[in-house]
Amino acid sequence: MSPRLRTALRLFHRWIGFPAGLFLFVLCFTGSLACFSPEIQGWMQPRTALHSPLPAMTRTGLLKAGQNLKTQLDTGIFAFLKLPSPRDPVFRLWHYDGRIFLGPALAPDTGLPLTDHDVTGGTFFVTLHASLHLPNPWGQILTTTVGIGLLVTLLTGLWLQLRRFLPDLLLFRPRAASQRRWLDLHLLCGTLSLPVLFIIGLSGVVLQSQKLIHMMNPPHHPAGHASRHQAHTAIPPSLSPAIISSLTENGLRQWGTVADGFFMQTGREIGLYGPDTLHFCLQRQALTPSHPTLPPRSVCPTVHSFFVGLHNLRWAGLATRWFYCFSGLMGCIIIGSGLVLFLQSERNSITHHPVSSTIRQRLQRSHEAVTIATTLGLPLATLALFWSTRLPTPFSLSPILWEESVFFGLWSLSLLHAFIIRPATCQQLALVAVLGTGTTGLDLLTRPFHTGRPLLFGAVDLLAACLGLAALSVLLHLFRKQAA
Repeated sequence: MSPRLRTALRLFHRWIGFPAGLFLFVLCFTGSLACFSPEIQGWMQPRTALHSPLPAMTRTGLLKAGQNLKTQLDTGIFAFLKLPSPRDPVFRLWHYDGRIFLGPALAPDTGLPLTDHDVTGGTFFVTLHASLHLPNPWGQILTTTVGIGLLVTLLTGLWLQLRRFLPDLLLFRPRAASQRRWLDLHLLCGTLSLPVLFIIGLSGVVLQSQKLIHMMNPPHHPAGHASRHQAHTAIPPSLSPAIISSLTENGLRQWGTVADGFFMQTGREIGLYGPDTLHFCLQRQALTPSHPTLPPRSVCPTVHSFFVGLHNLRWAGLATRWFYCFSGLMGCIIIGSGLVLFLQSERNSITHHPVSSTIRQRLQRSHEAVTIATTLGLPLATLALFWSTRLPTPFSLSPILWEESVFFGLWSLSLLHAFIIRPATCQQLALVAVLGTGTTGLDLLTRPFHTGRPLLFGAVDLLAACLGLAALSVLLHLFRKQAA
């Protein structure tokens, strides 16, 4: 490789990687959490975990839940009824408020509301991953641009290290100099997770690009056509116990199961949509009173459905979801170590040029602040969000408003704190360590001991504790370094 090409690749890798990396860390972190969105919803609402053994869906519960759905539709709320599944064993009478899914959880055996308030839930992280909670189309534009930045940095990094790819495949020198350690960690994690991150990044870019194209060129409908939202506002569909029972029986014959399926208005009728877990590719087909059976379709009817299956994992089992989750966390390590290397390089450049301008020093300070707010502020705000769903809501506020205010408020304070106080890293690491290691105690104190699904609560508590212990380990290392 010529020196000129290597210099150009380094510039691309550094100056595309740093700004894109700030957002990519958010996408990787929230994408890892989104792999377990129903489980996070259950942790935040412990009463929906029910007793062990978990009750199965009954006809009585189904008809009562259907009656609650009809009430919502009659009052003008475009709601849908999600059926119980092993991952989320309750009815969810949800509606979408533009950011997250809201609505009561209903018992699978009785259809009665469970005594638990609305929470931001796992869909909060799904939306943060998809659009960073920005309005359309700006969220899609930003995530698409950042996704392209991921592909560029992966390819330029691979090109720069291609000669040492095999010799340094599993090389890590923990006793080397600081910058060498961070570089080894960056290259090691990048080598191990490169194929998965490239697949995730490419599929995400394709899906967001398709959304943008759809927004710019909406599909043309013939005159007189009414969308399901327009049809809903005109006349609520007929929804009797006989229709619910008939659609459920037809769904069992068609798919073998209706777990994780949902009832939702389609056109001027109510439809039962099949579970997303049945196929790798997304196939949103609905049984309706006028169409009680469905014709066979190809496994992947569209390119879009293929990339949805590749990226969203609605079909995936536990092992695949854990694999994607750990790949996302590995992406956080790659990006975090890359941000640290960038800061060290800029700091060395200023040290070797003591007559650096004030503007350059302030820019370096800004780089450090946004890096701290991204790599430490986001996990800190996430842990605080988990805590806020279990603690009482103050000042008679809406629980959703309070929880979102805690998350975004603490994240913003993390950035402000990093700008104002120089040793902000140690203080924020200490907060992450306290909240992470204390999550297990909070969980045991704020949920009934008879709650079922102990593995769900244990897994969330364990991940939070690992995050807290990792922060504590780094904090102790920094203290020892300062003492030396």
